[in-house]
Amino acid sequence: MPRKTKDPPRKRAKVEQPVGQHTDVSSNIQDIGQVLRTHNPGILAKALPTLRSKLYQRSDEVISPQDERLQLLISWLEESPGASDLFDTWERTNQLSTIALLVTILSSILILLSSHLSYHPYGLPIIRTLLSTHWTRRLTTYLGGSHNDVILATLRLFNAMSAFGGGRERKAVFDAFPWDNKTLPKLLHMRRRGKGIDASVSLSKPDIRTLYVLFILSFMDRDASSSVKTTFLEQRREFFTGIFKGLNQDPYLVIQKVLQASWDGLWSDQKVKRTLKIGVFGEAALSHLVKLYDRAAPEKEGELHVPADIVHHFLLATCSRPGQGICFKDRGWYPRESEDGAPVDEGSTTERKRGGSAKVHNKILANFLPTLKINEDPRQQELALKILLAAPELVAGYWSAAALTFEPRLSSKWIANISFAGQVISQAVPTSSFLLPGTAEYNPMPPPLSTIMANILPIGTKVYFTKGLQTGTAGLVQHCTALTLAKCLRKLAEVARVFKKIITALEEEEEAGQWSQRRREVEKEARRRVPEFQVVVAFSQQHMTSPDAQTTSKHTLLSEISQRLLWLYQECLPDVVAEARFEVGKLVLTLAEGSLMPLSEDGKNSTKDQVRSLSPLQKVKQLHVLRLLNASDQFTWSGKIASSSRTYFQVLLRTFCTTSVRALHITVHVLLQHILATSALFQEDPAEVDLWLASLPSGIVCRGQGTETLDGAPLTDEVDSVVTFLDECTQRCLKTPYRYMEAMADLFQSSDVSVDVQVEGVASPLLMTVLEQVLAKINGRLLSPSDALSVFTFVRRLVFKLASKQEETGYRALRAIVGKLETPMASDDLFENHPSIRGAIRRELSIATACLRHFETGLRSDMRAQEDAGAVEVFLDRVEQVSVPESATARMTNAYELVDWVRLVDVPPTPVDISRLASVICRFHKPTVKALAEVLCPLEGQLWESNILEVLEEVHIEVDFDWLFVHCSDMQIGNRQCRAKLLRALFSRQVTSSDIERAMRLVLHGIVGSHGRAGLTRDLLLLLSELFSRAAANLGTLQKFIQVTFDPTSSDDKKVLAPIAARWAGSMEEMLSSGQHDKLGLAKPWIRFMESSELYATLNLIETSQQQGSVISGFLEELLSAVDQLQASANGRSAELPVARLLGLQAQLPESPLLEGMIARSLTSQLPVAYDGIPSASLCFEGLASLRLPRRDQLTSLPPDLISQYLEKETWTDSTAQVVAVLLYTQAPSFPAGAHWLNSKKYERLSADHLAILFAAFLDCSVSDADPVIQLGDDVLCGLLEKLLFEWPGSGERRLRRLQCICHVLQQDAQRRSHLLALLQQKVHILPLESFAFEAMYIVRRVLTVPGCESLVASFVDRVLQWAVRQISNHADHDKDARNALELLSNVSRSNLKLKAHLVEPLLTIIAKSRLYDPPHLTLRSRDTADIPFQPVVVNRLLQSILQHQNFFSFLGREGTPSQRNAITRLLDGLFRLHPANACHPSHIEPLVQVYGGTMSTSDRRLLSILMLFEAEKRTSISPFFANWSPSSDASATNILEVVQNLDPVKMLRTCLFFPGWRRFGDDEKGNARGIAANDGACMGQVFQDYVVSLLIRCLSSKDVNIREAASCQLAMIFDGIQTSNMQEKSQALYVLQLLKNTMTPTADNTPRRLPTYATLILLHALRGIFYPSNFIYPRTARFLLQRPELDVTDVPMLFNMLYSNSDDWKKERGWMIRMLADGMTSTEDWRVLKRRHTWDLLASLFQGSQKDKALRAGVLEVLANLTCNAQACNSLILKSALLSWIEIQLMHGHDGETMAWLRILENITVIADTPKLQRAMGMEWFAVICRSLNQDMGTLCQIAAVVLRLSLMEGTTKHYLQPVLRHAVTYLKILESRTQLCTPVQPVASFSPPELANPPHGAQGLHIIPTITDSFGAWGPVVEALWRVSMGLDCQGS
Repeated sequence: MPRKTKDPPRKRAKVEQPVGQHTDVSSNIQDIGQVLRTHNPGILAKALPTLRSKLYQRSDEVISPQDERLQLLISWLEESPGASDLFDTWERTNQLSTIALLVTILSSILILLSSHLSYHPYGLPIIRTLLSTHWTRRLTTYLGGSHNDVILATLRLFNAMSAFGGGRERKAVFDAFPWDNKTLPKLLHMRRRGKGIDASVSLSKPDIRTLYVLFILSFMDRDASSSVKTTFLEQRREFFTGIFKGLNQDPYLVIQKVLQASWDGLWSDQKVKRTLKIGVFGEAALSHLVKLYDRAAPEKEGELHVPADIVHHFLLATCSRPGQGICFKDRGWYPRESEDGAPVDEGSTTERKRGGSAKVHNKILANFLPTLKINEDPRQQELALKILLAAPELVAGYWSAAALTFEPRLSSKWIANISFAGQVISQAVPTSSFLLPGTAEYNPMPPPLSTIMANILPIGTKVYFTKGLQTGTAGLVQHCTALTLAKCLRKLAEVARVFKKIITALEEEEEAGQWSQRRREVEKEARRRVPEFQVVVAFSQQHMTSPDAQTTSKHTLLSEISQRLLWLYQECLPDVVAEARFEVGKLVLTLAEGSLMPLSEDGKNSTKDQVRSLSPLQKVKQLHVLRLLNASDQFTWSGKIASSSRTYFQVLLRTFCTTSVRALHITVHVLLQHILATSALFQEDPAEVDLWLASLPSGIVCRGQGTETLDGAPLTDEVDSVVTFLDECTQRCLKTPYRYMEAMADLFQSSDVSVDVQVEGVASPLLMTVLEQVLAKINGRLLSPSDALSVFTFVRRLVFKLASKQEETGYRALRAIVGKLETPMASDDLFENHPSIRGAIRRELSIATACLRHFETGLRSDMRAQEDAGAVEVFLDRVEQVSVPESATARMTNAYELVDWVRLVDVPPTPVDISRLASVICRFHKPTVKALAEVLCPLEGQLWESNILEVLEEVHIEVDFDWLFVHCSDMQIGNRQCRAKLLRALFSRQVTSSDIERAMRLVLHGIVGSHGRAGLTRDLLLLLSELFSRAAANLGTLQKFIQVTFDPTSSDDKKVLAPIAARWAGSMEEMLSSGQHDKLGLAKPWIRFMESSELYATLNLIETSQQQGSVISGFLEELLSAVDQLQASANGRSAELPVARLLGLQAQLPESPLLEGMIARSLTSQLPVAYDGIPSASLCFEGLASLRLPRRDQLTSLPPDLISQYLEKETWTDSTAQVVAVLLYTQAPSFPAGAHWLNSKKYERLSADHLAILFAAFLDCSVSDADPVIQLGDDVLCGLLEKLLFEWPGSGERRLRRLQCICHVLQQDAQRRSHLLALLQQKVHILPLESFAFEAMYIVRRVLTVPGCESLVASFVDRVLQWAVRQISNHADHDKDARNALELLSNVSRSNLKLKAHLVEPLLTIIAKSRLYDPPHLTLRSRDTADIPFQPVVVNRLLQSILQHQNFFSFLGREGTPSQRNAITRLLDGLFRLHPANACHPSHIEPLVQVYGGTMSTSDRRLLSILMLFEAEKRTSISPFFANWSPSSDASATNILEVVQNLDPVKMLRTCLFFPGWRRFGDDEKGNARGIAANDGACMGQVFQDYVVSLLIRCLSSKDVNIREAASCQLAMIFDGIQTSNMQEKSQALYVLQLLKNTMTPTADNTPRRLPTYATLILLHALRGIFYPSNFIYPRTARFLLQRPELDVTDVPMLFNMLYSNSDDWKKERGWMIRMLADGMTSTEDWRVLKRRHTWDLLASLFQGSQKDKALRAGVLEVLANLTCNAQACNSLILKSALLSWIEIQLMHGHDGETMAWLRILENITVIADTPKLQRAMGMEWFAVICRSLNQDMGTLCQIAAVVLRLSLMEGTTKHYLQPVLRHAVTYLKILESRTQLCTPVQPVASFSPPELANPPHGAQGLHIIPTITDSFGAWGPVVEALWRVSMGLDCQGS
């Protein structure tokens, strides 16, 4: 091998280990200075590394003040201040290696000098030099160079300068650093390269990137000032954010340093603006940080250096804490509010990146969340869950943004996705977001539906859930899907629960509340998004069968989750379950799983080991089933199980008896309680079910198989026997429950002891069924000995339990039942082979008798024989020697055998024997000790005298109170310890009022049985007292317990407790007199049951003594509460406490709300009802007769300054405000005091409602002519207005009072009105109009005519019009506020207010499209159309919307209501008349012709008016439109002839008889038509047919000459046509028409004369008879006309022949004549015709002589009604025929059914008669006669009031005649008030329905119709108003 020519290269010596040969060079200061001043590069190259090594510091080194390096530097710097030598050397050196050494030395110098404060002055000159422009430029050049050592040295120097002195020069360094150098970004990529780099030294020996990162972090350091951080982030934020890029490639320590600096230095600094912090940690920074999750493995062996962990904790801290980091505290499920404070619309979005959600505060998190790999990394999944929990508003947008795969598949990714979705949905409901910000009250607006559903059931889940549940082969997929669906349903249930809580808190209405509506919407939407219930049923049935051994776990899991889903569906979506065909009873089979309930017929003797082998999941599954059955209303519990003779009820009973799981036992108990309590078996007393269930045997302690008695009788399980027996009894009783009730009643009546008791109160009829079946099975030998013993034991327990609910008579009834059972058992033939069973049954019956006769007999003193005692001793000795078996079943079996021995042995054991048995049983099986205690006989004293109770206490088992009590003898009751045990047994567990009531009944029965034994009675009373005391402690207070048990308003309860209450009343007086105030609390429960005299006596004593103290105050409060309750229940019959007396009690109860309320009510009672204009809501359901008259006798005694006392109170209640308001009304000095108080601005502490009460009274009760508002300052008035608008809206009368105040101020204060209007508009503008529409319209209505309010009115109306469009477009029913707002808008629209067309147009459009069927909405706008300048195109569009509506013909046809037809035609008429030229188009007219009915109804006349408008506008006849018209939709026509043939003859005849004389040609809506079903004569001139000719004849009596001319022309044409025809009736028709022609003599003006009505009537009847000869009138009219050559038009035709006919049809003829007389009396000419024949005198005589002919009397009254409608006829009858006297005589013998007719006739007289003429002729006699007539016994109060009011308004009459009438009317008014409920008009809308009375004059038509009163309160109001006006008129005349 050749020699090496060169030495191997040496490694560079480490800086921390200086080379020895250079050590001496820098040993003193002279050497340093000499070296630095030398110009020899060689010397520098050798000396500088030595100096660098000398000054080097380790990163973890602590430098002491005496460090030799510091001393060396100080000495040198003193010689060379500011290191000038070093800078000089640096200045003249160009070698980069030397420069690197010099810069490194400078950084070391600065680090050393920075270590202690005393050395900082030496370093500051160096830093200032470095920060100079010259040296900064050099350093900048170095950073941009390519020499890595120079770059490293430079970065170290910058770090040293930044850290010097704790950062004191950091700001200067920041300013001097070359941030604009373009080479700086490359520094972040200059890492140390090479393999095997030790990451642990990444900070101690940093590379260029690390140094640069540390330098940047120095400005974010914890020690850095907040101003430096702020400046850095504002100016150079990109440098800080740049370090996160590539951070995932840095060592762990660097990552830790960056994140720690970010948290400690940035996020923990509260002085740095959060916006700056969030600007750093945006989406880009988070995207770089999330890459660190990929580094999940430890990076240093043996240490937890996991980058994923540290970034995970950092992101959790910054992203999942609301209000910290980048996580904003948002509004939860509510959308973000806009800048003006209104919520952002649900559909509006500002962020849609990656499918983001609507506008949210957490925009960064919303975009960051979808980037997390939740299905790959558990840390990222946890982060996502925490973020969604902190910001629940992000859930809605996350699902679409994340695009998770939910398509069911067997993959880990899908399982992770579905599991994550379930965890997100399972998060808690953000209830805090439902509160109003900054308050503890709930937001009245619910969150958006889409957000709620996204947190419960995201969109698309139904498909995925359905597919997942139906994947039968992949059990894991099914289980994951079902689990997630279950979480969704639980979330749905939780949301529903929270919503119900909010609904209750807000007191919303079930239908109208917004939260209620949203809850229904959520349920509806949930039904759409969950799988069909049949899918879940199929899934559950798939896993209901028994599994294989290999798939047991899988089957159990899937079976459990399937049952859970069924239960959750029933709980959350009961309607879905109800709609499905699913027999819920089949689920009872799951209770048999694990042999819990064997269904086989031989399952009686199954062991209980199988029961206890149930897995926890199986128990949970059974719990789900039981909960489902309890919630389902489709569970037929009495039905039988398929392929089995057992019923569902039997399964449930056995489960209840055998289960040892407490949750299952409680749930089964609740289920049984529910199904039995709602059945016919326990409908009288549902609480009795608990007693029956408590009587069932327990299957937890039971016998073993093969157990026998000594005589060979096999003993089986008691549970199976009793359950089977009880099930059979239940099935029988359900079929005929009333039969068993009757049987029970018969049993009680036939018993030896008379049982005076209600059958229903004793027990359920099931008890009689049990008795019947026991006797039947015993007598028929149908029960085995063991079953018989079990059944009798059950009956014994049941009878004993039922005794605890009985009165004394109930005990005797139960004894009768026990006696019935004892009868068959008295025979020895029963169970003759098993005497032990017979003896045991007799023992059970004796125990039952002993329980029912407790304390009536003493203990049994039978002494057993000596040989029997010896046998028992031997047996017990042998038992005590038996060892404890290892098997749990064997131990229980052996223990229960000893219990059976006690029951079956014929020798009663002594207490000592029982003690020994209890000890043995406790060793074997502790729960069996209680079974032993329950079989002991009360007559033998074994329970208390043995140690069994101590044994039970040791094993913590309690015996029931009732069982302990019946075992007590006199001695035990007298023992305090025994009584304590009794109470402990009752109160050791949760106790209910029913339990305490039953215990009380047992003790009270014992008191009854202790008659004659004073000591026992005393002890029982002590027990009862202790029971009361403990009850008070357990139920909160004794008062609460007594309130549950007794009702102080019940007279029966007060009568029962009267002696006790009287006793306590006397005791209270003694306590108060003797000063024993501490005992007053004992009397509190009885105060409410005392009489008023006792209460007032006690109150007098307290007032007299003036005693103080908390005890007295509490007692006085209770006393006043009782007095208040007594006064309220007495309805004024009890004397009230005077106000002065109540005021005097304020000294003892200064802050009592109760006393203040009583004062307020007492003061209010001194004033009239609704004195402030607003009836109290408390009067809403009180009858009007219960209202009392005001009593002002106590107001004068009030102190004049009383109002000041209340105004200065700190805390106000409703009563305080009410007292102040009453004082303002009643005391004049109170008004100035109130004004002064308001001006002092003390009202600011009041609530808006209290202030409204006070302010309304202040405005309403001014004592001077000056306006109250003027007395208030400007700022005060503005403040009051702002206060009234605070916390809007209110509710009910409070809101109305606020509105009244606002309107009153605006109306009265003209000077400040403009300022107040501006303030009002400003405040109202921020309120959502949905909650202010009614208020806005109320204000508009009140200030509509107030000058200066025009802008406010216009603004409000414009907003309400816009609201009305949205409101009406919502197809849901309007709430009360909306209806009232629309009604007010309709009222306002009738005024002269000009509405804007562009606002009314959309309202009309939406009404035409969606509310055409609603008359109120149509009426709302049809009143406005005539005054709104719509453009023609708008009118056409609206007309087309209406006419082309799909239901237009239905609404205007037969299916439509009259109100609909009137409203639609009114709207059409208004639209047509806006632009007739444009609107009158044939396409618009054709639909109207189709719906035109040709009647006199308002709607048809309006349609006819539109058609006539078309003729006038287009100058075209409408006849072509009628060519195909038909009045009926059932017929069609093709020409005019068919149109005529389709006319309804009945309507045509009615038109003839009730001819509308008010009709004129061209008249559209005038007249007083009453909508009879008759054709309109104005259009009949175009057509003719049979009755059309009759109608034309009738038209000749019309007062309109045009109608007569048209009719005569038509008749002339008809006459000519008939002459040329060949019809059969030609001659007769021509004869009639010829007679008519002969009467038509021409007049002077050549117009047809008007014929009297009777002439045209006889002719039309004759013509009718010609064409209808079967009518009875035909021969009579024909004979009449044929007998006369001409018709006498001045005579009544056929009067005497028809009125006094002697034919067989005389009654029919007379009736016809009277009807014609009534039909013909229409004018003065007709009266002249009647007067000629003295027709009225004839009718009057007929009326008087026909007292029983109701038809004739009604007809005569109709004639009289028409007569009194004519002025001349009326005056003539009164003056010449003594009509008024005749009426008075007739009313003295009034007939039923004529009252209304007489009243209307009298009203006609008051209206039509010429009163001045009557007074001249008769004086006041006519007035007196009318008043006397009205004073008859007539009960139509509404009509009486109207007539009396008219009489009182007549001028020149003496009103004192009205006094009897008024008294008469008031009498009837009282009767009306007795059955009238007072309605509170909280909303100022006419919501009442007064009866519609016809306006006079009243004709024959509708004369006898009595108006229907649907609203008694609505009828009461007008009557009271009318009678009040009458009484005022009387007072004015001094009557």
